[in-house]
Amino acid sequence: MPKLSEFIEHLKKERRLSEHTIRNYKSDLDQLSVYIMDEFELKCLCEVKSQFLRSWVVSLMKSEKSPRSIHRKVSSYRTFVKFARRKGWMVTNPIESVVLPKLEKRLPNVVPEHVMNSLFLGDMFPSDWLGRRDQVLISLLYETGLRRSELISLKTSSLDEGRNVLKVYGKGGKERMVPLLKTTINSLKKHIYERPFESESLLITDKGKVLSPSFVYRKVNFYLSEVSTLQKCSPHVLRHTFATHLLNNGAELAAVKDLLGHASFASTQVYTHHTTSKLKEFHRSSPLDRRKK
Repeated sequence: MPKLSEFIEHLKKERRLSEHTIRNYKSDLDQLSVYIMDEFELKCLCEVKSQFLRSWVVSLMKSEKSPRSIHRKVSSYRTFVKFARRKGWMVTNPIESVVLPKLEKRLPNVVPEHVMNSLFLGDMFPSDWLGRRDQVLISLLYETGLRRSELISLKTSSLDEGRNVLKVYGKGGKERMVPLLKTTINSLKKHIYERPFESESLLITDKGKVLSPSFVYRKVNFYLSEVSTLQKCSPHVLRHTFATHLLNNGAELAAVKDLLGHASFASTQVYTHHTTSKLKEFHRSSPLDRRKK
């Protein structure tokens, strides 16, 4: 399907999305392509009508896909439709009349502050260069709120010692400067100096290769599982934890938005729910609550 291939190229070269995101787009649209071919003998995504799309959504629900997964798949097609209409391939928008299953509101998983402190204050990490690499990997994610893809793409040249910052390229290739603690900078310098491999990458695997998404996940999952009871212990949990702890300690929402590399406040605002819970905690300990009833 040449139109789909052109859309994927657009995501790569113009929108500069991560490989992971592009894979999701392609997978979702490939699934829809197979469905419309099998059910309606359509060969092009531009020929999809609203009733065909509703039929696909129903089939996804019957196969017990989660509402969140269905929303993502339809969102992938929505982005394709916008691109196709700009190109003149489509006139109408078949998504407008499609009703999607209701999404449950869910708060992001967050590791409590005292648990994160216990991870770094104990002797959890081995004393060799691999252990120090693991410690600085976890430190970077928790201290900066980086996405996993952003961490993997960091180079030694990303570190600006003079200004105590990291140069990070986020979604769409947007550049931002993220401040670092001096102790973290020193740990990074020590890791680079003592590792037995030459590499342009800021952090490397045991064999001196570029980090992979699964490698980062395994490391985070292992160490967080040692100290936390959370069922999900992923790199993104540390991003949620970073944002929530900043807000709980008085950081402004605008500052957290910029540190996370969010394009809008809507993405950052989810963390205020955790902060509201914290405020209610403080409020319950108010002296006024100890008045005679």
